[in-house]
Amino acid sequence: MQGFVDADLSGDMDPSKSTFGYIYTIGSLVVILMSRLQKFVALSSIEAEYVTLDEAKKEIIWLADYLEELGKKQREKILYIDS
Repeated sequence: MQGFVDADLSGDMDPSKSTFGYIYTIGSLVVILMSRLQKFVALSSIEAEYVTLDEAKKEIIWLADYLEELGKKQREKILYIDS
């Protein structure tokens, strides 16, 4: 299982909040694709990326646990981030 994570700093100028998103794949199959505004105004791009990575980490752990309950144990969980 792999996750690809990205965030921008204040990409939505109206509320000045950062947009973030992630994609999770198993093999070549996309299983989750998500993009939304962060709930707060990040003061730096590092802060926006860190918060996004934390959210993505929680999501990939949840997804792996869910798949394990279905009998599909995931050996590796890898997150890629651009910063």
